[in-house]
Amino acid sequence: MKQLFILLFLLSYTANAQDFSFIEQKVANYPKFIKVEDLATKISNDFTSKEQQVKATFYWLATNIRYDLDGYFKPRRKRISFRYRNEQERLEKLQAIKDEIITETLLTKKALCEGYAQTFAKVCDLLEIKNKVIKGYVRNSSNDINNSKSSSNHAWNAVKLDDKWIYIDATWAAGAVTNNVWVSAFNEYYYNISKSNYFKTHYPEDTLWQLRVGRIEKEDFYNQPIYHSAFLKSNLQLVSPKKGTINGKNTVEIKLKNLPSSKSVFLGYSGYRYAIKPNTVTTKNNITTITTSPPENSKQLFLIIDKEIMLEFLLL
Repeated sequence: MKQLFILLFLLSYTANAQDFSFIEQKVANYPKFIKVEDLATKISNDFTSKEQQVKATFYWLATNIRYDLDGYFKPRRKRISFRYRNEQERLEKLQAIKDEIITETLLTKKALCEGYAQTFAKVCDLLEIKNKVIKGYVRNSSNDINNSKSSSNHAWNAVKLDDKWIYIDATWAAGAVTNNVWVSAFNEYYYNISKSNYFKTHYPEDTLWQLRVGRIEKEDFYNQPIYHSAFLKSNLQLVSPKKGTINGKNTVEIKLKNLPSSKSVFLGYSGYRYAIKPNTVTTKNNITTITTSPPENSKQLFLIIDKEIMLEFLLL
């Protein structure tokens, strides 16, 4: 599943951004491969280190495969079942299903999250890079706050480099949706997602892959605010509220750490076309307090800094 949010302007004050300039110089001129083996061979020939090869695979997928928006809004549910006589045959048939997904992804140049994740994994396999497709949960908007799902709704990847697992989401790196139209926009944030931010956006289904990062209950994952990548790429920290639900009948207070005084702050509300200024913005000891009075009947609050949506809350 793809994260849906309003695509505005690129954030100018980011921290620890991944540098893809060297990768882009080469991969931007790659042809639109239709065979995964050809893609892997090209990457192997052009890049010597495993890290560069992983970055190149991530970049090519995120910039050449469009998200299948029709498939997202109108999912074609297909139940797959098969018989097998032993474990080897079971694994072979599972791989055949994955290969079919990969082939369709490269032929059509569009995919849902499974297509991105399986294609990424296959290239890594061909490059002899240890990896794992991770199934789990993501939240797409404030409508998902406090609304835990019973089955996983997303797939992404883990890759082992220098004896450390890093986490990669080529689907979310490929772009965003604005006004129900897919807009391609490479987002390097989703390469090597930091462990400190991982559970703000992704929650693995498998307990093992949760514990490799830390501990958080599924209920707590769903009860957070929605963190947009613009916020996570910045040096900002949310002091309060840490829960995603807010009493909209009272004055709302949002506290942030490390907000530069030069940044513009606005609040957006569902049902209202234009963003509004806060009631007050005050800073003390590097903690900025933003207050706002939600309009009647609005159900969602969006914190906007320098014309970029940073956080979403659900108003009760």
